[in-house]
Amino acid sequence: MYDIVVGGGVVLDGTGRPGELLDLAVTGDRIVALGRLGEADARRHLDATGLVVAPGFVDPHSHTDFTVHANRDLHSTVRQGVTTEVVGNCGISNAPVSDRSRSEVDARLRNYGYDGAASWRSFGEYLDDVEAGGISHNLAWLAGHSAIRAAVGVRGERATEAEMAAMGRHVEEAMEAGALGISTGLEFREGRLAPTDELLELAMVVGRHDGFYVSHIRNRDSAIIEAITEFLDITRLSGSHGQISHLNVRHDTGAPPRAWEQAVGLMEGARVRGVDVEADMTPFQQGDGDMAGILPPWLLQDGPENAACLLGDPDVRRRVRADSDRYWRFIHKGQWNRVRLLRSPQFGDYDGWTFPAIAAARGRDEWECFFDILEASGPQLENMEMIGDLFTDEDLAAQLSHPLFSCGVDAFSSAVPDDNSAVMPSPLSFSGHVRYLGVYVRERGVLSLEEMVQKMTSRPATRFGLKGRGRIASGYYADLVVFDPATIASKSTFDDPAYYPTGVPWVIVNGKIVVDGGTHTGGRPGRVLRRPA
Repeated sequence: MYDIVVGGGVVLDGTGRPGELLDLAVTGDRIVALGRLGEADARRHLDATGLVVAPGFVDPHSHTDFTVHANRDLHSTVRQGVTTEVVGNCGISNAPVSDRSRSEVDARLRNYGYDGAASWRSFGEYLDDVEAGGISHNLAWLAGHSAIRAAVGVRGERATEAEMAAMGRHVEEAMEAGALGISTGLEFREGRLAPTDELLELAMVVGRHDGFYVSHIRNRDSAIIEAITEFLDITRLSGSHGQISHLNVRHDTGAPPRAWEQAVGLMEGARVRGVDVEADMTPFQQGDGDMAGILPPWLLQDGPENAACLLGDPDVRRRVRADSDRYWRFIHKGQWNRVRLLRSPQFGDYDGWTFPAIAAARGRDEWECFFDILEASGPQLENMEMIGDLFTDEDLAAQLSHPLFSCGVDAFSSAVPDDNSAVMPSPLSFSGHVRYLGVYVRERGVLSLEEMVQKMTSRPATRFGLKGRGRIASGYYADLVVFDPATIASKSTFDDPAYYPTGVPWVIVNGKIVVDGGTHTGGRPGRVLRRPA
């Protein structure tokens, strides 16, 4: 007897091949049969007539590690059909932890809805903690370079020899514990001060483990070519596998003509020379960002809480205004209409508002409102997030069409208030994955359904070595989503974000039904996917 038979649906196996009308059977955590199974004996039959059966979606660039301790049911992602996420991106992870960085990690956990504290120190202890509490779908981890810097206590531009050795030991421990590699975030936090030789030395540790160097590169506008070149040099010299995070170019921020095409050309040229490099993308014109990312390094040199205190000084504010032309450079051009506040515990009435709207409501200009929010955040300053109108539809369509790009969302799993009021809502969290299918396939026809499913399943799974996942085939893990291509959608918006999608009746993770008739079962069969030693 099978555990589950999914019958009558069009099976897209994740390879890009046309769909077939097939039944499939699940026993334990594996797919064990494909074909015409009819009325085969099973504990549960799912009638997928008129629906698509696909591998569960694999997000290659997620920040769900921010919210997993507060949202172990992973509501907003698993309900979209996501069964695996690669987390620990942009240099930010919740491990390793030391006495130097514990308050920073605890502050991040609180900001994302968890009222406990970090009880782990090493990366391995952290993964054990996540696994012990249970999760609804699979998570695979990168170790964040900024987290490693913070744990060692490196704040300036140059680490000492002893600090470099300590950072190397943290990378070694993370790789041995099962991390896929390391990530860097070179536009903000500790990462933006790190010199290339530091990144290379740490990436060489990753390379010795056949791991990944994943980077939010140093610049995606005026100096994007230099940033891509730095990334490719590090990947080549370290012998690691290179993944460029959300490789796109922000609109109207000083990028050279045809910057995206030039950047991709560099990536393709490196591949010809034997460098293993790919990239991922996001589905929105909008994206999340650190509010502190535009702040000058001198303001942050003694930590976020001190920076928040300094912003209480009008003279400091005037100096910061003049010295914040970085990261989202359109802000310095006065394009505040492109920026929304994601969430502020102290200014919650303005969550989701644009800064011109906040300024009008408070009778102050946008800069003063921006500084007010950061000052009030105190030790949470580096966890304050904004949403920006960053990219053009034309750029997104070009990225989707490129064969070396996987489809990610660059968000975190969230929940509607009825399920978990502690986790901040974001429309990116509730609708990113279904947007690929509902907008770019059904409405705009940028890719076929088969092509899009491949970019959301087997491509990222294969890329990150997630063996037995990302395809529908006998012997593969039963990570599956059943959806209606005619109705899959989300009504989540920036003004009203917290809605689960329609058109996704069933999601199966490791052979267990987690979403049943569109409702979360409360099951937590997900696993921490460790890289084989």
